Amino acid sequence: MNSFDIILVDTEDLLDACINDLSSTDTRHISKLAIDLEGVELCRIGRISTLQIIADGSQTIWIIDITVLGKLAFDHVDSEGRSLRQILESTETQKLLYDVRNDADALIHLYGIELANTYDLQLLEVAVRRSCNLRVRLVSGLGKAIETYIKPPAQWEQVKRAGAALCFPDKGGSYDAFEKRPLDARVIEYAAQDVSLLFELEKILEGRIGSFGNDWMGRVSQASAARVHEAYGAYAGHGQHRALAPTV
Repeated sequence: MNSFDIILVDTEDLLDACINDLSSTDTRHISKLAIDLEGVELCRIGRISTLQIIADGSQTIWIIDITVLGKLAFDHVDSEGRSLRQILESTETQKLLYDVRNDADALIHLYGIELANTYDLQLLEVAVRRSCNLRVRLVSGLGKAIETYIKPPAQWEQVKRAGAALCFPDKGGSYDAFEKRPLDARVIEYAAQDVSLLFELEKILEGRIGSFGNDWMGRVSQASAARVHEAYGAYAGHGQHRALAPTV
């Protein structure tokens, strides 16, 4: 985390800076973005509190304050006519997420954002195991994947524990911590640290693809789009069925 700048976006001026960093220009092509969301009951019946996003090659993690900015976060247009909505819905830029389902569900139903060109690293992790001819029944959570495939920074576990203790009821905290303003510095660190590792996780996972089967990355892309499409159906955002590994 020490190599990244973390910027909380809660004004239109900061939105302009964020949009500029996430957008391709004549001299810089942005091919991938890593994205994560935090919120209260994060799905169509809940609330998005923050959206974390970083462009491949950038050293800045943007924590976009949806609690403060609301719809403006997505529909503010900068001087070049660009918006966060356009970035998220662009088919040209790939978006890395880990388990896109609730994020996509919240974005489409709360703000009308139709995520495009997603690449779900949870599905890529399933592909890694199946490509080694292993029987895969359950998906892995992000924390487990990071611990399994990455040697996380020394402070990763400390930040994770501190954030969880503030934000999650089963750890003694409350989801409301995501919506208290000003945001606690520990919540900001917690929100930023996982998204900072998604590019590294993607690279490691793709390097672990085995020889059993073929076109795993293409299959992951198709399965990721199918997960996003689930947001258009009846909501089933909780339950043991979500832990079952899907077809990839």
